[in-house]
Amino acid sequence: MTPMRAAVALLAAFTLVTACGGSNVGAGPASSAGLLKPGAVVYSQTVSDPDSAQWEQAEDLLARFPDGDRWLAQLKRDLQDEGVTWEEDVKPALGPVVDVAVYGGGGSKSPAVVGLTNPEDKDKLLALVRKLNEGSGEPAVTRVVGDWVAISDREESIDAALREQGGQTLADDDTFEAALEELPDDALSRVYVDPAGAIELVGPGKERDALSLLGLDALDFAGAWVKAKEDAAELAVTARGEGADRLFGTGDPYSSELLDKVPADAFAFLSFQGDGLRRQLEAIRGNRLFAKGLRELEREYGIELDEFPRLLDGEVAFYARPGLLMPEFTLLLATTNEAGTKAAVERVLRRAPDQPRLRVSTLDGIVVVSTAPDPLDSLREPGAKLPDADAFEDSLEAAEVPEQYTGLAYVDLTKVAGLIAAFADSDDVRNLEPLRSLVAFGTKERDEISARAVLEID
Repeated sequence: MTPMRAAVALLAAFTLVTACGGSNVGAGPASSAGLLKPGAVVYSQTVSDPDSAQWEQAEDLLARFPDGDRWLAQLKRDLQDEGVTWEEDVKPALGPVVDVAVYGGGGSKSPAVVGLTNPEDKDKLLALVRKLNEGSGEPAVTRVVGDWVAISDREESIDAALREQGGQTLADDDTFEAALEELPDDALSRVYVDPAGAIELVGPGKERDALSLLGLDALDFAGAWVKAKEDAAELAVTARGEGADRLFGTGDPYSSELLDKVPADAFAFLSFQGDGLRRQLEAIRGNRLFAKGLRELEREYGIELDEFPRLLDGEVAFYARPGLLMPEFTLLLATTNEAGTKAAVERVLRRAPDQPRLRVSTLDGIVVVSTAPDPLDSLREPGAKLPDADAFEDSLEAAEVPEQYTGLAYVDLTKVAGLIAAFADSDDVRNLEPLRSLVAFGTKERDEISARAVLEID
């Protein structure tokens, strides 16, 4: 493993470990953006202080997993395979944060990737890099800039990233500044992306056309963050600009009307508005870049993709619940044309190969597609529904799901773990025991759309 790959792997390990943390101590004001040139395609910042509250909480949460101690021990053994140790080499070399910036290489040059950190003892970090460089065919290079140390695979990359004396900086860029205002500064890790710059890295051709079709060329910025919370980890992505609707395939915020029909014992639920997905399918269908591949897909599987947009004129929901031998899976399609939508579903199912036995029926403006013997019975029956279930209510409250959203997903991981344990013969299943739930939802405010996922850990 080269030093640069080792450094990236180590940073990934830091992020993975601390992503389970519990205290909202974030990257804070320390940033290398004032040392960097404008025009970064990617800029990320991650807390890397081993003595921070984030790391202490991470160790506490990892201890809740049966194999948590073994995972940490394996990370340290991986470091030893690189000829370094955690206590003597890595830990004293870390600064409070690790920043990574990516710049376009220009022409045929590869992108410039530079990592920066601000250790208390810069000599320790430089010694760590030298040790990793020993015997490597691709040695890393370093440069000390004030309180920071820059690390890259070549001097030219550092030159491409660091500002000239007295020049403008990344921190002075209005778009970058606006983006960071949307990325919480108490996050464990946060990432800024310039989508237009990222597309330039791809170069001309079909790949760039595909990214443009998704709306990436019409975004002001995109970002993501990982925030450590008590008993949970949060992952979120956000995008602003005209292309955000195309990228996420969302409509206006709504509250699910199908949720009130879902049985209380459902362990998984998904809801979204079909019109956004329909627009995406129609755009792909009408684009020459994808037309040939779609025709081949239709011939191979014997289906007509033109049928699918007709099914997406309202809310679409899916849920799973325990069954007699296997779980039951049910799809709900809200529609203003029950007969037409039901007929379209039946045509699709007749052409679909090797599909399980599915029953198609209708109920009060909803087309129901299910593996259950009598799905309408569970939908019609009075009494408690999924919104009344304590586990569902508690999980949505913990995830801070708003009353209206652009989509909602929920999984009761305690029930899923039980199902997996019943069918799987593996010691790894025991590491699912601390997981409580996974909730994901989308929000939209003007031209900014975000998606957030919250993993609860007992």
